[in-house]
Amino acid sequence: MELQNIETIVFDLGGVIIDLDTSATIDAFAHLSGQVKAEMLEVFQTNHLFVDYEKGLISSDNFREELRNLLLVDISDETIDKAWNAMLGAIEMPRLELMLDLQKQHNVMVLSNTNEIHEKAFNRILQDVSGKTHLNEFAHKVYFSHDVKMRKPDAEIYQLVIAENDLRPEETLFLDDRLDNLKGAEGEGWMTHRVTYPNEILTLF
Repeated sequence: MELQNIETIVFDLGGVIIDLDTSATIDAFAHLSGQVKAEMLEVFQTNHLFVDYEKGLISSDNFREELRNLLLVDISDETIDKAWNAMLGAIEMPRLELMLDLQKQHNVMVLSNTNEIHEKAFNRILQDVSGKTHLNEFAHKVYFSHDVKMRKPDAEIYQLVIAENDLRPEETLFLDDRLDNLKGAEGEGWMTHRVTYPNEILTLF
């Protein structure tokens, strides 16, 4: 990929920096609740709880309690967190090294829809792999949806990144695995590339 006209490279997390398997979390909660996987998938796709949590509109304690009520289960916080984090896979060091290498000539940022429970789990995986405790060690700026109270693909989150960092959208490249998030960025004038598997980023540059 040619980068001579790119000033800033923005990475998504799931499916780009960290392996992600959302079906593992669907399976885990289906098992805990006794529901079939298709029913559980519909709950995750249609219930506002998950969007609200990604936007930081509810606390982790409230999220867990709402999940118990939604799934009609009486399970511990630890059990919920384990099932919720089941989707998070590996972070391979070459991906992090790529981010550091790109910093020599580009602004490197992260823009991710995530939540407090996942952030803590991600940071533990990151520390095991790299010895570092936060992605700030590998990017100039990190934007998590639950911190900024907005999420992809809503236009406002892309506008925030541009405005806070005085970027030129046409010189900003966004790497994400979801088409809706990429279309949101394109609507704000960003350059985009869809990542279809995490190690793809190692072949791009």
